[in-house]
Amino acid sequence: MKWNILLGIKQLFQKHDFPKNIIVTASHGSSRIPWAVFPQLTRTYQLSPRLLLNFSDYGTKHLLQDVPPKQKVVAKYGRIIGDPNRARDDENIVRFEDFGGVKIFRDKFRHRLTSSWFRRFWLKKLLNLSYWPFYDESFKAVELAIKNTKDSSDSPIIFIDVHDTGNRILGRRLEFDTWRDVGFMPKVAIANAPDEETGKDQLGTAPVTFITAFKKKLADKLGIQEEEVSINKPYQGGNVVRFFGNPYHNRKLRRILKGRKIIAVQLEFDRGMYLDEVSQKPILWKIQSVKNSLMATLKEMENFNFSEIDELE
Repeated sequence: MKWNILLGIKQLFQKHDFPKNIIVTASHGSSRIPWAVFPQLTRTYQLSPRLLLNFSDYGTKHLLQDVPPKQKVVAKYGRIIGDPNRARDDENIVRFEDFGGVKIFRDKFRHRLTSSWFRRFWLKKLLNLSYWPFYDESFKAVELAIKNTKDSSDSPIIFIDVHDTGNRILGRRLEFDTWRDVGFMPKVAIANAPDEETGKDQLGTAPVTFITAFKKKLADKLGIQEEEVSINKPYQGGNVVRFFGNPYHNRKLRRILKGRKIIAVQLEFDRGMYLDEVSQKPILWKIQSVKNSLMATLKEMENFNFSEIDELE
């Protein structure tokens, strides 16, 4: 308790100079559910905050606390009502079962979104609650970053989408919990969508040299081995980094950037590093430690020698 108070006082007097060319998002960073949708959840989900938390990456919003508000975008609601890290035409943009196979929505609501005559209307109404606002706010953050970094227009905009993944998949009750395969999730995973076409003869939303340097610096700050930070395994990057890291196939983004380069990276933490996976409760001193390591890494990446990068590998 005493340590937390002293740490809080110290932070009040610290100067946080966050790089203006960096945008940080948490597309799964909320577990909130709109009151209008709550009655449509199954009884199991209504009575289990543990399941709601487990099916989100809500801990990531704590890691972004020191990012300036205008450079940070956190989804307003949980991905249950529309996953921002999925493309609009992805069949799993709204999931009806969680990763443990537990039903999320009542059958009537599932029918409304999948097989009713008005399913497009209902889906649009659902996505307007959080999915589309997340993308609108992210576009605004990119525009502001361009405006605020005119003097350093040679450096690209850096777009980081932060997630976490648990090795424990929660069930309806403690005895129904299951575990992912041993070694599934490293301490940290970095992804740059290496299969995404981002230009003529270009693949990936970030140069290999960038994510390699990011990996080394983050491992050092976290006090872990570089081998505990993977690249493009087990994830290769979802829709957020593919969308905002690819002006080649995104006319609106291309118009906003006006020739400025953008680098997009998906960053995934093992949530066991800062959450109690059984209760899903945050461990405050661990969150503080990981957050400080992430912030220090991002500040150092601002000075990465981008002049050596002519094109994405």
